[in-house]
Amino acid sequence: MENQDIKKSPPPIIKDDEIDLVALGLHIWNGRLLIIKTVGVFILLGLVIALTSPEEYTSRVKLIPETGKRSGLGSLGGLASQFGFGNISAGVETGSIPTEYYPEIVHSLPFLKSLMDYETYIPELGERMTLYEYFSEPGKGSVMSYIKAYTIGLPRTIIGLIKRVGKEPDVAVLESGSHVTRLTQEEWRVIGRLKNSISLDINREGIISVTVNAGDPVLAADLAGKVTDLLSEYILEYKTDKAREDLDFVEARHKEAAKRFEIAQEKLARFRDASRGQMTALAQTEEQRLQSEYDLAFNIYNTLARQLEEARLKLQEETPVVKVLEPAVVPKERSAPRRSMIMIVSVFLGGFIGLGILFGMMIWRNLKAKLNEYEG
Repeated sequence: MENQDIKKSPPPIIKDDEIDLVALGLHIWNGRLLIIKTVGVFILLGLVIALTSPEEYTSRVKLIPETGKRSGLGSLGGLASQFGFGNISAGVETGSIPTEYYPEIVHSLPFLKSLMDYETYIPELGERMTLYEYFSEPGKGSVMSYIKAYTIGLPRTIIGLIKRVGKEPDVAVLESGSHVTRLTQEEWRVIGRLKNSISLDINREGIISVTVNAGDPVLAADLAGKVTDLLSEYILEYKTDKAREDLDFVEARHKEAAKRFEIAQEKLARFRDASRGQMTALAQTEEQRLQSEYDLAFNIYNTLARQLEEARLKLQEETPVVKVLEPAVVPKERSAPRRSMIMIVSVFLGGFIGLGILFGMMIWRNLKAKLNEYEG
């Protein structure tokens, strides 16, 4: 009987503004069943989360970008550095995309849309398909997520299939005649998943790390390599755009000059063959005119030929080189879900909430008792 009274009315924990550790331990011991039940509930929730969460594998590529040419400020930069404005004389990179923009590039809409159209082999399905087709299929991930998509998530799956059948075209034509890209709801969803699965970080040494998460280890490595290739192509196109335009212009002028030179050469040769032995004053004047046209065409052709070689060399110099420090490798172990960590967090969270409920009930009983005493 005395034990029951102790359990019902444990001694006060705080006495004379001090915490009674014995009373605190007794209170926790009396409420152990509540704590155990709370921990058990959170363990079950942790198991559900650990088993139903889709598996993810992480593949990482490390890159070393080519540093661009630097433009210094000469003596002015040295003078500025003396007054505490940093090493301005060292110059700044010119003619290339700053590496700080790379994360924005890989998360841009054109970049993700081109990646969405990438066709690759999906090992878990045993067939080739685009990333849009892969990510738009329901239940991509773990077996439990697939079961969920066709059980409790069946209505949503059916609605998604119906929407995809009648989806709108990608490009809408405005009244002004311009074209704007308009994506369907499903395409926005796929792009969002791709954006969340790709990350790009730059450390203090300037090394770029491209990280890709996917539900299959081979697919994760393949996507990491593809993202790296697309990023390299974007950098190459940006850096060599002006030099390539100059090269195309010089090539076109060189072809025109070569054609004019051949025509002038042929005219001069035909005239000399026709005027052999009949070199009158008029014929000599015509020959001098044709010779002048030939010399002019030759000089223009020769000049453009040199400019063409210079343009090709400039394009080669402007072509950036992104060196792969660490290529994409098929991961051996999954990166998520970390089931052991989920269970540990579930146990601690359940214990913490159980203690909170226990002490909350104690505080409520004390407040209720004081209210009853006040009313009495």
